[in-house]
Amino acid sequence: MKKLMRKKIIYVLLVFLVSHVLWADKKKVIISKIKVDPKQVAKMVDKPKEDWLSLSLMGSKVGYAHIYTEPTTYQDQPAIKIRTHTVIQIQRTGTGLRLETIRTCYVGLDLIPLYFLSLSNETGQEKRVEGIIKNDEIVLKTTLAGITTDSRRILSPDTIFDSVIGYFTLHRGLQVGDIYHLNVFSMDLMQPVKTHIKVLQEDLVDHKPVFVIEYSMDIMGGITTREWVGADGVTHRMESGLMGLKLVLTRTNMSTALDGLAEVDVILNTKILSTGFNPLANSKKMSAKISLPNSEAAILTNQRQRLVALSSPGIYQLDVSILEVLPAITRTELAKRVQGDHNLTQFLSPSIYVQSDHPSIIQTANDVVNNEPMAHKAANQLGSWVYEIIKNKNLQVGFASALQTLESKTGDCTEHTVLYVALARAIGLPARVCAGLVFQSDAFYYHFWPEVYVGEWFATDPTLGQWQADASHIQLAGSIMESDSMIEMGEGVMRTLNQLEIEILKTE
Repeated sequence: MKKLMRKKIIYVLLVFLVSHVLWADKKKVIISKIKVDPKQVAKMVDKPKEDWLSLSLMGSKVGYAHIYTEPTTYQDQPAIKIRTHTVIQIQRTGTGLRLETIRTCYVGLDLIPLYFLSLSNETGQEKRVEGIIKNDEIVLKTTLAGITTDSRRILSPDTIFDSVIGYFTLHRGLQVGDIYHLNVFSMDLMQPVKTHIKVLQEDLVDHKPVFVIEYSMDIMGGITTREWVGADGVTHRMESGLMGLKLVLTRTNMSTALDGLAEVDVILNTKILSTGFNPLANSKKMSAKISLPNSEAAILTNQRQRLVALSSPGIYQLDVSILEVLPAITRTELAKRVQGDHNLTQFLSPSIYVQSDHPSIIQTANDVVNNEPMAHKAANQLGSWVYEIIKNKNLQVGFASALQTLESKTGDCTEHTVLYVALARAIGLPARVCAGLVFQSDAFYYHFWPEVYVGEWFATDPTLGQWQADASHIQLAGSIMESDSMIEMGEGVMRTLNQLEIEILKTE
C-alpha cells in the first residue's frame, strides 16, 4: 500500500517549473501597456533560430528542451512563431514517468499575444489546449479524454506570453538594476500571473559576458527563475528551485541534449522523515511539533486540524483529529441546505478533470448509492466502491481525469480522488480535492485525498480504503476548487518541501 503514496504532486510541479524556466540607484518601470518598437523586434528575429538545452534535476540529467523561433505571419500580419518541445523522464519508486509537451505560440512584432497551442502527453494521458486572443480576451478550448470545454479570460494590456519575456527585456536594453513589473500568461495555469523582472548583475559564462536576470512570479509563495543571457539574446543557462530540488537548463548542442538520461526518483527524494512516535494506523488524533517558517501560509486550519504558534519563531503545534460524529441528514435535506450557498454550490460544478456532469459519471454514481437517502452513508458507499473498483494501482499513469479513471479503472491517489469527487458531485454532495501529507510505514509522503460535505466537511481516503481519512493526514495550502491545470494543489508542496520538520508528540 505504501507505493500508492508516491504521488504526482511533485511531478505536476516539475511540469510547471520547466515551462517557466524556459524564458528567455535602480530604474523601476511598472508596465501598464506593452510598448515596443516592432522594427527593433523584427531585427531580433530576422531569421529562424533554434536552441537546445539539457535539463537536470538535483544534478542529474532528466530531459531536454528544443526551442525554435522564426519570423512568420499570423492572419496576414507579421508575427513571431515560437515552438518549445520539452521532454522529462523521471522515476517514481522505480516506475518510469515520461512527460512531453509541445507548445507553439504566435505574437505580433509588438509582442502582443495572438494565439497558442499546447499539447502534452503524460505517459499516455493526452491534453490539448488552444488559446485564441482577440480584443483583450482569450478563448480557451481544452480537450481531455475526448471532451472539449470552452472558457474565457480577460487579458490586461500589459500581458505577454512567458516565452517572449526574454525579447521584452532585451528590447528595452539590459542595465544592471532595472526592474519591470508586468503580467505573464502562463500556459500551465491558463491565466496571467504578476511577474517581477530584475537585471541583477553582470557575469561570465564560458568566458563570455552575460547578464543575470531574475524573474519572480507571484504564485505559490513565489517562484523565482534566473537566466544568464548575453546582450545578443543568447541564453546560456537557466535555474529554478523547487525548495531544494534544483532545476537547471544549460545551453548545448542537439546530440548532447538528446543523449542518455539519468534515473532520478523524485518521490524518494521528497519524503519527510519524522521524529518522535510513529502515527498509529487509522489514528483518530495526532499532535505534532512543526518547524516551518510561515507555517500559517502552508498548513490549513480547519475543522479537523488546528495550528498553534509556540514560543520559538517558526515552531508550531499541530493537532489533527477526525470527526467523532457525522451529521445524520438526508440527501434531500442536504440539497436544501446547499442551494443558494455559493461556498458549497461551487463544489458541485464540473471541471476539466472532474466531469461530474458526464452521463457515465452520473449513471455510475446513482447505481452505486442505489437511492440511499442518508448523505453520509451515500458518501461512504462511493468511497468503498472507488477503493474496490480501481484494481490496477498503476503508478505509471499520467494525471488522468475522472472519466478516464472510470473507463480504465487504473491509477493511484490522484485518480482515486478525482473519480470520487466527480461521483459525489454527480449525486449532489459537494466535494473537493485535498493536497497534503500522509504517514505511511516510514515517513510522510505527499498525497491527494477528497473532502466531502454531508452537513459538515470531512476528509475521506478511497486510495487507502479509509472511511474517514485518519489523523496522519496533514492538509496543506492550495486545497480549493480545482482549476483546469490542478497546479494550485501544489502550493503546499512549494511551501514545505525540504523545509518542514515534524516531531510526533502523541497519537491515538
